[in-house]
Amino acid sequence: MSNPSGDFFETELKETPPPPPKVWSLKEKLLLLAALTIGVLFDRLVINSWFSSDIHIAMAAAAFWLFYLVVFYTFFWKHLKYDYIAWFVAGCTVALLLWNFIFCFGNFQFRSITFYVIPAVLMAHAQWSAHSFTLKTSEGMALAWLSGWAIKPFTGLHALAGAISSLLSNTNKPALKRALIGIIIALLMVAFILPLLMSADQVFDYYVSRMFRDISGFTFVFHSLVVITAAAFFYSFLWNIEFGENKTYRIPEGWSLDIIISAIALGSILLPYLLFCLIQFTYLFAGAGLPANMTYAEYAREGFAQTVTVCAVNLLMFCVFLRLGRGHKLLKALLLGLLALTGIMLASGAVRLNLYIAAYGMTWLRLLSAWFIVYLAAVIMLCAVRLLFKKELPVVALSALLLLIWYVALGYLNPDNFIDWFNMQNFI
Repeated sequence: MSNPSGDFFETELKETPPPPPKVWSLKEKLLLLAALTIGVLFDRLVINSWFSSDIHIAMAAAAFWLFYLVVFYTFFWKHLKYDYIAWFVAGCTVALLLWNFIFCFGNFQFRSITFYVIPAVLMAHAQWSAHSFTLKTSEGMALAWLSGWAIKPFTGLHALAGAISSLLSNTNKPALKRALIGIIIALLMVAFILPLLMSADQVFDYYVSRMFRDISGFTFVFHSLVVITAAAFFYSFLWNIEFGENKTYRIPEGWSLDIIISAIALGSILLPYLLFCLIQFTYLFAGAGLPANMTYAEYAREGFAQTVTVCAVNLLMFCVFLRLGRGHKLLKALLLGLLALTGIMLASGAVRLNLYIAAYGMTWLRLLSAWFIVYLAAVIMLCAVRLLFKKELPVVALSALLLLIWYVALGYLNPDNFIDWFNMQNFI
């Protein structure tokens, strides 16, 4: 007679077979070499120039990011070769990087801002490449951008350890042997060619010699730690782009704003905006008398930055209500009123700026303000088209792409030369 209970315990006591070990691909192993090279260049170009006055930090960082882009497109070519949005962003980024060499002694403020703009844009470029985003999923793109800084440089460190372990335990593989031979040959060729290039050009010799000076003792330990840390984080980041989960973040479809709450919130904002615009028509546009002891230049200076900031906040608020609203006619009318009043406020800011420039001349900050006003005017037009004519228009994504090309155009205007030319034409 069979014993069911015995069969049950016998089944439970059987050992489950261990999962098969992960097989690390050749691409994951070659990524080790790319990450190590990125780490070395990060130390030699960015960190070394940061603590040294001999190498221009902006040019050194630009050279580093150019190499990063080459590595990125080499490893993720299949994802990117037909992605025209990624190519557009990469092209704008390369233009900003080359600006540091073309206008190496150009406007200091633009160069300083660009130093931080480039990694921010490249992070967005990487997240776009990793996820199945469209131009309509801008909120998911923003969350992925944040995860690229806070999560992905760390969650792939286990892959780094696994790839190194696999590399050390599988040295008999023919493909790995060929790769190691190729690395050795490459190092020998660089060791032979680099001195020739250094002797052929004094400037090249100057920068290369400065990159590798003072590597001894504590300095060697410090730079080694920098190389290892940077290589580990870049490996984790790039591994996540190719092999990670890369979940696409989206606002749930059920999320929406109540029409009554939306109407009250927007209506309460439109009332002070309307009063503000009426004052602009009275004192600024119509030229009515100003308060005593106040010139138009002083009036233009007061509140310009706040006015433009309010316009930018209004456009952000427009996108939020449009995205989470239910398409009610009342909400549409209120949003249209918000756009109209924002346009008047922006025109007020433009008139103020023009009066101020006419009185005191052009400076970098005034040029940047004028450039930003024109950009905001273009965004208002995009929002109006989205609200009235084309519901499928991805206004947030298009505004971001427009801002990028707008910023590149500002750099290639050569701000310092333009400011000097403008002031000579109008004040001399």
